Amino acid sequence: MDNPLRSLKRVAEIIGNGISQVAEKFDSEDPLIITPYRGFANHEQIFLKGRVLEDENIFQGKTESQIRNIINNLKRFETDEIPEANIVIKCNSQEFGCKSDVEGYFVLNEKWDSPLKEIANDWLEAEVELLYPLKENESRITARAEILFPSRNSDYGVITDMDDTVIQTHVTSLFRLKMLYTTFLKNAHQRLPMEGTAELFQSFVKGGDGKKKNPIFYVSHSPWNIYDLLEQFLELQRFPKGPILLRDYGITPSGHYANHKIESIATILKMYPELPFVLLGDSAEEDADFYIDIAKEFPDRIKAIYIRQTRDTKNARRIKKLIEGSTHVDAVLVQSSEEIRKHAVAWGLLS
Repeated sequence: MDNPLRSLKRVAEIIGNGISQVAEKFDSEDPLIITPYRGFANHEQIFLKGRVLEDENIFQGKTESQIRNIINNLKRFETDEIPEANIVIKCNSQEFGCKSDVEGYFVLNEKWDSPLKEIANDWLEAEVELLYPLKENESRITARAEILFPSRNSDYGVITDMDDTVIQTHVTSLFRLKMLYTTFLKNAHQRLPMEGTAELFQSFVKGGDGKKKNPIFYVSHSPWNIYDLLEQFLELQRFPKGPILLRDYGITPSGHYANHKIESIATILKMYPELPFVLLGDSAEEDADFYIDIAKEFPDRIKAIYIRQTRDTKNARRIKKLIEGSTHVDAVLVQSSEEIRKHAVAWGLLS
């Protein structure tokens, strides 16, 4: 089956090419911006990713205009990347240098001297500055980045898929038409969460005694292009704050589509080797396969796997058999957030 996100990109490119041809005639030399994504760290390692782009001036406010939504989403996919940009990142009185790749991405993944004291709200602030290139009218370009530094008052961490687990995406709709409609014609204010998930995840963060500060991570096959939309959606719907790990379209080999989620989860597990995790996903795609593979690769690290059944499809029935045959990990196929809650309470994960 064709990758749905690749289909979205084809649509964006076809329409975007027409817009680009017109825009080139009215090129206003858009200013450069740094877009840092939320990072995370432990006492030895710090990880932060971001991108250097021309500012497309995407409207972030509330609107009912489908035309504006289409234009905003096309802008997200038709980006003007800045390769070979020199970046400096300052955090906890330390400086780190990075250089952007051909698609404008930069990655900091280095040893560091962590704070000696616990951070009150589990988040550190970093300053990201663009040193080169700078346009003639730009003297200094900076951005604020947030780094998760989890409290020791954690029983476990939470890693969740987003599409049809957190946000209604309609991946299983006929010919993906509803998914295409939702992606291009709706903004963060109009997108809908899966029922009961925000409250459920807030409970997971508080843990079995209701007093913990368990970290949460959001992992999705969606591209980094829509990071701002997903971050705004999570905030509007009052989901607990956490890093969002997406993937790159670009020149990445197609096989990376399947491996991205496994690689992202493995990175998190390695960053926090003493912390067990709860994994949440859905039956629309291959979350169960990925999670069960992770449980095999990291034995005794996965406390529970919850797979929400989105529709009674052939894949959902396959996943049910897969879960029933996976005796090495506690995996459950569920229908609702309330079912997850009841099961988690019984296992002592929630109060």
